[in-house]
Amino acid sequence: MKKLLEIADSDFLAALQKLARRKSYSENQIIFSEGDKSDFLPIVERGKIKMVRYPDIDKEVIIGIFESGEMFAVPPVFDGDPYPSTAVAMEETTLLLLYRKDFLRLLRESSEFSFAVIAWMCEMLREKTATIKNLATASPEQRVGNVLLRLAEKEGAENQFKILLRRQDIAEMAGLTTETTIRVIRKLAEKDLVKIVHGKIILEQAERLRRFLS
Repeated sequence: MKKLLEIADSDFLAALQKLARRKSYSENQIIFSEGDKSDFLPIVERGKIKMVRYPDIDKEVIIGIFESGEMFAVPPVFDGDPYPSTAVAMEETTLLLLYRKDFLRLLRESSEFSFAVIAWMCEMLREKTATIKNLATASPEQRVGNVLLRLAEKEGAENQFKILLRRQDIAEMAGLTTETTIRVIRKLAEKDLVKIVHGKIILEQAERLRRFLS
């Protein structure tokens, strides 16, 4: 995914810095909860955020993970509906909070920002469609494998990609228990589709895993 803070020109970044409010969050701190009024568009300046839903008690499903340079929660801020899920800091994080009136103003005044928002929404639609299909039809191996591939594709990596997320985070993205996810990752490693080095998952050849899952 193209990152707004990396592709924007200096004039736009200056305008954004002037309009947005900078706020820091500690690990596991909630930025907003599902159902809250969508007052602002968050842009990750530093750190990592996860968007989650809780379909059952004690069950968390990760909808998306957003890192430095990325914006998130665009649709509710655009149409004014409540936030559809909860945003939680995964580590020490600093956000730029662009309040809705300023967000709408920038959409009208900046073609660069408008195109970035359209591109974001198109990419999210494709990703959510793939996620729904994965959760509805795939086996545990396919679910976990597809999560690993999406993480690599997001960073534009095909070879020697280190997965920095915890097994629990991968499980929540795949809609599985942590225990099942650990077993699946071990099976993928036994088939030489991934490697485990010092507890971290290394995706050596994305295409090889892609062929196995197809």
